[in-house]
Formats: sequence, structure tokens, C-alpha cells
Amino acid sequence: MNKDTPLTLLTQGLAVVRRSALPRGLVLGTLFVAAPLGLQPIPVDAKAVDARVVDAQDLAAIDTAAKEESRRQAPESTVETTPLDARIRLAICDRPLRTSLPPSVTLGPRANVRVACSGGLVNWSVTISVAISTETAIIVANRRISIGSLIAADDISVELRRFPGTARCCATQPDDVVGLRARRTIPAAGVVPLDAIEQPPAIKRGELVTVVAMLPGVEIRSSGVALGDARPGEAVRIRHSTSSKVFQARADTPGVVRVDR
Repeated sequence: MNKDTPLTLLTQGLAVVRRSALPRGLVLGTLFVAAPLGLQPIPVDAKAVDARVVDAQDLAAIDTAAKEESRRQAPESTVETTPLDARIRLAICDRPLRTSLPPSVTLGPRANVRVACSGGLVNWSVTISVAISTETAIIVANRRISIGSLIAADDISVELRRFPGTARCCATQPDDVVGLRARRTIPAAGVVPLDAIEQPPAIKRGELVTVVAMLPGVEIRSSGVALGDARPGEAVRIRHSTSSKVFQARADTPGVVRVDR
């Protein structure tokens, strides 16, 4: 005759979940009920205990929230999401879902949107990966533009293109690029990223410049030699042509610097 041991009595009615059998990332609400020693298992209505264990959050709503957050940041772009694993079970949120992007993020071809349930009885958060692309008129290089080159009107054209990321990444108007200098090489037929162009220096190292100083009711002009490059508004050191003294001025227009007093 088999005799129940304390161990077998303890495990009667115990719900056991093997962790190794769960898919990675799966979130479950599991109710464990153990029968007291020597007594029969006690039936428990899981719905009566917590309906959220049985009724799961609609994952499509999470997906939609992530798309809406991305479109708020890039209304001109197309957004596609990587859906959550359909096997994931999350408790139904008792508050409106909250969405956010990482602080100070610049939207590129891909981004991670945090969707959270917080502030109520239920708390959880998930990260949704989104892919962003844009179709718009954009500046394209007609030929290879070498680093350091000044961009002329015939170096570029405007084309309708679909490209990864948002339109904020690249130049969209000829005036955005004509007369600027390439910070790096731009390939033929490539778009012109805004971070690949810069204002050329108004003052170049070694050139003779006009120095302008303003006094009440008087403008004083002299000359000097620039000891470095500077774009408009940037500081540059100047050696005075007569006294050879070195002083700091501010680049104004090509060949002109100003001394602030």
C-alpha cells in the first residue's frame, strides 16, 4: 500500500510552471495554490482573484501607440513597426498607454519607442522598434563632390526619392547647399546630408584682411593678417600689419573682421 509522504501531500494542487518551457521574454500572470497537508486541494476561480491574469492587453493597441508617437515626431514619414511576439501576455492597462522616445533623440532610419502602462494598478513597459522612411523632393549630387569643394548650382539637382530616415537628414532646397563646402566626399547620385556640408570660411589663414573697429560716432579701419580660418561670427586671431601685435577679432564677411569693444 502506497503511503503519501509529506512531499506528495504538499504538492497536491500546486500549479507548476517550468521556466525552461517559456519562450524568452514571455510575461505571465500565474496563480499558485497549494493544498494544506492532509487536505484536498481548494478550487480557486482565477477570474474572481484577478481578471487581468486571464484578459490580456491587446498587443495591436501597443503597436498603434508606437506608430502614433513616431508620426507625431515625423509626420511626413512612413512608419513601420516590428510587432511584439504574439505569445507575450501583458495585463490589461487600466490607464491610457504612455509613449516616449529616448531623450534628445534624433530620428533616423530606426528608432525605439517605449510604450508603458503606469500610474494605476498595472505597471509594465515594452520597447517597440520602428523603421522610418520618407518620400520627398531632395537634393542629389549630379557628380562626385570631393571633400573641401564648394558646391555650385550645376553640381546638384532636385529629385523625388524615398530614403531611410526623415527629411531633416538632408538638403531639400538648392539654397541649402549652393556656395557651401563639402565636409566629406558626396558620391554621384547620392543625397546631400546636412551634416556633410558647412559654411566656407569667410577668413582664411594667411590672408590680408580689413579690420573694422567701431567707436561712438567713428569707424576705424586698418589691416592685418589672419592667423587662422574662421566662418562668419567665429573668433579669429589677427596680427596687425603695422604694430605686429596679435589680437582677437570676429569674422564678418569675406576678407573683413570686426573688433568688439
